[in-house]
Amino acid sequence: MGYMIGVDGGGTGTVGVLTEEDGTIIHSVTGPASNYHAVGRDSAQAALHQVVKDLLQGAGKSLSDCKVAVFGIAGLNNADDTVMYQEMMRPLGLGGEVIMENDIVIAWAAATACQPGAVVIAGTGASAFGVNAKGERHKTLGWDYILADQGSGYSIGLEGLKAAIKVWDGRIENSLILQAMLDHYQLKSAEEMLVLAYSPQFGKPEIASFGREIAACADAGDEVAQAILRRAGEELAQSVVAVIKRLAMQKEAFVCGLVGGTFRAGPHLLNPFTNGVHAVAPKATIEPVRFPPVVGAILMAHYTHGSLTPTVLEELQRNDNQIARWKSS
Repeated sequence: MGYMIGVDGGGTGTVGVLTEEDGTIIHSVTGPASNYHAVGRDSAQAALHQVVKDLLQGAGKSLSDCKVAVFGIAGLNNADDTVMYQEMMRPLGLGGEVIMENDIVIAWAAATACQPGAVVIAGTGASAFGVNAKGERHKTLGWDYILADQGSGYSIGLEGLKAAIKVWDGRIENSLILQAMLDHYQLKSAEEMLVLAYSPQFGKPEIASFGREIAACADAGDEVAQAILRRAGEELAQSVVAVIKRLAMQKEAFVCGLVGGTFRAGPHLLNPFTNGVHAVAPKATIEPVRFPPVVGAILMAHYTHGSLTPTVLEELQRNDNQIARWKSS
């Protein structure tokens, strides 16, 4: 029997899953990072090859029996990247069709089971993506923090830091954010923040981590923090609304899946997000994505092969405990 492969390749790790044509899960493996922007071309290629080889060894399968393999790769951003990753995989000799996608595409597949719909990712970064009934696609955000990352954990953390400095200066009064910043980064004064902010070890993850404190301040009633989260929710809504409009889905019923820790900020972010989306697409069902992205890759493989049946979906749903571990970074 032939088989399908799904791979989710991230900046710190890679996860792969192999299923039979009927959806039976045979084997899953993890490996090192495969985003070439993070680790370089050679290391990314080696990681992907090793993940596939480990899958085949664990499942007792041969290269030639593969029907479809779908790879969702963080950092695959354009046609040149796609060609490069295809060339990276060619020496392996994997049979069947090999499809390379950006990781947001497999997140969409995980959210919608490859049906028309949309997904919004909001973690350290942010992006939105959708596909309509004609197969047309559109993506917004995902331009990284310098150009466009509004609504991301990074943007929330950065707005929070700027607000904390305003409190220190006296430009904002009566906010919990200043003390939250001092406690979070273990500082004695805002002057120490200036030193930390320009140190080599202070980057996007460290800034994004402050977003959790903004959510806590908002829950405690801090109006400045609540405003930061409200703006983030509105920005994320704008990003997916742009997708919905471009794809002419305003009147359609579809799933809008949510991925990422930023959506755990609570109602101060979720309510403006939901209101913004429903103002344009009232039939949209907004919900957290149930499956990790690698399952989206498997679903895309089955969809491409013509074997995405209710049985396949039921098989995946029966294995929730195992699937919960299938996450890359």
